[in-house]
Amino acid sequence: MTEAGIVERVAETRRVEPSMAVERPPFPTKLKIEVTGRCDLRCSFCTLTYKPRSAKGDIEPALAFRVIREARDLGVRDLGLFWLGEPLLNARLTEYVAYAKAIGTPYVFITTNGRLASTTRLRDLYDAGIDSIKFSVNAVDAQEYRRVTAVDAFDRVISNVRGAWELRGARAQPKLYASTVVLDEPDGERRFEAAHRLIGAYVDQHYALRQYGIQAAAKHRAAVLLAMLPCWSLFTEPHISYTGWMSACFYDHDPKYYLGDLTVSTLIAAWHSERAAALRRAHLAKDVAGTPCADCLAYAHA
Repeated sequence: MTEAGIVERVAETRRVEPSMAVERPPFPTKLKIEVTGRCDLRCSFCTLTYKPRSAKGDIEPALAFRVIREARDLGVRDLGLFWLGEPLLNARLTEYVAYAKAIGTPYVFITTNGRLASTTRLRDLYDAGIDSIKFSVNAVDAQEYRRVTAVDAFDRVISNVRGAWELRGARAQPKLYASTVVLDEPDGERRFEAAHRLIGAYVDQHYALRQYGIQAAAKHRAAVLLAMLPCWSLFTEPHISYTGWMSACFYDHDPKYYLGDLTVSTLIAAWHSERAAALRRAHLAKDVAGTPCADCLAYAHA
């Protein structure tokens, strides 16, 4: 059977199967652990830019190793070692990848902005057994890159994407992917095609992501929010913050979405907490009024 690519994996994650559409579903086979809350870019559409955290740091290694082990014991098959922060900022990322693979996690992956994806860093990740790396390339030239990210690193990122492809050579793994956020403007398709010409030949799949978050918040809010319910993030893929909290949201780091503290709780206890069950009841009823999800920032990403 052909291995699913990133587009297919994303579609699968966003599908809430009937067996999972309950107040306390089985623990999912997918999980993301944020190894750092830091990021070296300031992308205009990112929640870390317009809703900064009060503090930023890296996950405690003991917590990271414990949650990775616990996740595997619960049957997690797809483990993302990132969330909102830039994973390559964590110097111990390779150790976490190697440990996850050593204990039998079938699929371990990251998304990176690519600025720090040097050949040396990537070689270590390749050797550790990482299964895929996705590059977020959200500009088509240096000027736009500075406007979108507030950092001058366009040429380095493009060079690193191409270098990742050359480094992989004849290896089957890791798979290399890229995404480009299509900003809400008339020439969005043209921009994607321009990005594709730069990097399409150096990745296994390159796909477009719709703009989401606060920049899209004025458009069709009620209708699109309703269409998102029940939101997949609450049913198919928990997100663990670098501080150890399980979040109901894939996009917003606000503590109001937190379901359980993994520094004092197990993964399954947080997943089946009363707070989680109550929020899922609202999602299944398609009425999130009075819940943290009522003012969702990510609804336009449906």
